[in-house]
Amino acid sequence: MRNKIMLLFSVGILSSACLSAQVRTDLSVRERNNSAYSVGEQGFNSHNYSVGVGLGTTKMYGDLSYSNPQPAYIGYFEKNISSTISYGWTISVGDLSTRDPYTHLRSFNHFTSVDQHITVELGTLFSTFDKNYYDNPLLRIIGGVYGGVGLGLINSDIKRIATPGDYPGQLPSQSSSVVNNSTSLYVPLNVGFNLHVPKFWIFKGCVFNANFQYSAGMSDYIDGYDLPLAANTKNDVYTVASLGFRFYILHPAEY
Repeated sequence: MRNKIMLLFSVGILSSACLSAQVRTDLSVRERNNSAYSVGEQGFNSHNYSVGVGLGTTKMYGDLSYSNPQPAYIGYFEKNISSTISYGWTISVGDLSTRDPYTHLRSFNHFTSVDQHITVELGTLFSTFDKNYYDNPLLRIIGGVYGGVGLGLINSDIKRIATPGDYPGQLPSQSSSVVNNSTSLYVPLNVGFNLHVPKFWIFKGCVFNANFQYSAGMSDYIDGYDLPLAANTKNDVYTVASLGFRFYILHPAEY
């Protein structure tokens, strides 16, 4: 009898150890917990902050007809308004390259930008009709699709540029059509996907992100040029396609 009791006791200890060692692999719009800051019936941490980094590639759409993809390095800081709506700030440092394959004109811009934005996930719509939509694995993942808009400031530091005056018969070298350094506003329009993971490695909640940003400039000097061309009637635009990772910090107290 004593041996049976010891055997059962040993099995119980081993079972407890195995359970405590399990790694959570479920995906969620936000991590469920008993936080005092949970939203309605969902029980998610919705007032957490997250920080992270990303890597992207840029394309320039300016006065010249062609752009070589260039790298961009991104930093994120986000705050959740609700479980599916957030606002935050993005800082980007990268390059923009543009050229005309038929002439000598080309420029290389090393830019720094910062923007404030708001994003709304598709889960916002799902939760309007069903607050427990996260119990459906498919809706839970699809709910991470989002759209966003904001306002930003970009500094264009033109490291290399061929001025129109360098080519015989073109504009004078000192023309105001070329600016080597400028700062302007832009409107970032974002579409993307957030994959929320409640537990990953040492992080208590994190987000894997894929994003496409269309940046509508309020200046025609982002590429360094404002050429007097018949086709040059719009301000410069550039895009950034990126992958990022954020992890949550400053978790509310749990009870």
